[in-house]
Amino acid sequence: MYDWDALWHEHAGYRTGYTGEKNDLNELAEELSGTLVHPAKDEAGVAVYDSGDNYVLVGHGDGMQILDVPKHALFDITLRFITEDEGAVTPLPYVEILVDNLATGDEAVWRGEVTQGDDGAPLVAGCPLRGTLQPDMPFTELSFGRGERFRAALHQLWQEDIPQLKPLMEAWFKGEKARVMDSASQPLPDDIRTREMLERYAEIVHREQAVLSRLFSDNELHLIAEVLRDIHFETAASCRGVWLAVEARLIHDELDRKLEVDAQALLERMKTLSFAQEVAMIEALSPVRPQPD
Repeated sequence: MYDWDALWHEHAGYRTGYTGEKNDLNELAEELSGTLVHPAKDEAGVAVYDSGDNYVLVGHGDGMQILDVPKHALFDITLRFITEDEGAVTPLPYVEILVDNLATGDEAVWRGEVTQGDDGAPLVAGCPLRGTLQPDMPFTELSFGRGERFRAALHQLWQEDIPQLKPLMEAWFKGEKARVMDSASQPLPDDIRTREMLERYAEIVHREQAVLSRLFSDNELHLIAEVLRDIHFETAASCRGVWLAVEARLIHDELDRKLEVDAQALLERMKTLSFAQEVAMIEALSPVRPQPD
């Protein structure tokens, strides 16, 4: 169920010494008041016991050692920016936070509508990003919903992870305004095949943008947007190799220093992008340009 070896090494500082008399890692059920759920394969392995609210890991370090891991601390949090109808009551677009814990069987979801403030800046559930006021996320369904560790994780998510979605939020509102303007002057094609192709293209872009929001930081996306502001892609093929344009601006204008970005790491990640991801990035970060008369 879990990577027990990884847990054992990640929490090395929380281990305590074993003071009992037994030497076999797999024969401590009675002493630990638990049930052996994962036997140690050898002397270098880790034995895991279920003691009710905790998992107790036993292994060798400086002698035999014990590590108590509270089950309520083994939660996973998934952040999503939703721009397509998935059947939720919350109006589009919205931020979705999924929480699940295999150890306790808990799972819950929170959704916060994304809107724009008077200054045009994105708001999540009415709160400005990185603001001191955090949206109410009760998660009352979770047995650990009021726990200090979980609340700290939510605060970090609000302060660090959700703000990284800002460029995608701004791009969504920008694209929505553009779609409203286009729909008033340019009706969608009547050809069914063309409509299907446009819908598929939009779906590919939305999915890839969700991936990009996790690959790049807020400052990195702002840097790329600054580069794209002065570039016009006349053909689909010209969208390939955006990193070359970014590299040129880094060399001549030192944008990485201005925005405190690791230029080398940024370029390496951009070189690995697929063509679909580069197109999605261009769609999200390029400015809306006026159509010729």
